[in-house]
Amino acid sequence: MVDKCPGQDTRFWGPNDIYTAECPTCGHPVEFFKDDIRRRCQKCGHRFLNPKLNLGCARWCQYADQCVGEIGKEEFKDIIISGMKEHFDGDQEKIDHALKLLEFAEQILEKKKGNPKVVIGAASLYGIGLCGEEGERERHSGSHQGKDSLSTVRDILERSGSKEEVMEEVCQIIEGHYHPDKIDTLNSKIIYDADRLANLRHEYDIYNKEKLRKLISRVFLTDTGKNIAEKIYL
Repeated sequence: MVDKCPGQDTRFWGPNDIYTAECPTCGHPVEFFKDDIRRRCQKCGHRFLNPKLNLGCARWCQYADQCVGEIGKEEFKDIIISGMKEHFDGDQEKIDHALKLLEFAEQILEKKKGNPKVVIGAASLYGIGLCGEEGERERHSGSHQGKDSLSTVRDILERSGSKEEVMEEVCQIIEGHYHPDKIDTLNSKIIYDADRLANLRHEYDIYNKEKLRKLISRVFLTDTGKNIAEKIYL
């Protein structure tokens, strides 16, 4: 009789389920078991995320609570950011933009108390879902490119063990970029304002203070987003 997750039982493990990864700080090899979330480097003491971690089974497995439990906000964020960086494959401009959007989203989240996993997931993966400028045009015209990019978003969220309702809301928020009339939840408003904050400098004349003041008053959907914009630009 099986009384725990077979994935945790080392009797069922193969040769690839225990492996080493380089410490991102000092390069020292660190041994990981496949179900480790983090491990500490014995050489420099840096504690880092398992680079091959995949908690997708936690979405359905009845033993998930005793295996990984409820991963915390920081662990969840690290997994999502890791997937985002892997997808962008060294494109530092896109990575930096995603991290800036996430930074603004978390600032608003602190005040507005939305769903952390939905907001962090949507903010970090927003650029992937929109596919860049060319992808945006294709997606807006009904191309399958948008569906492919949202599939990538779902894959990264599955790796974190996200429940179906979280993945569905994240995808809906990203799709809402083209349908402003559908931005009607707190989480979607947080992402909308974070995206505005991340792009304001590049899309509008920030030196015309009078126009900018009217714009900020008009376009932001949360008072927190509006306050951050005024603090930064006015």
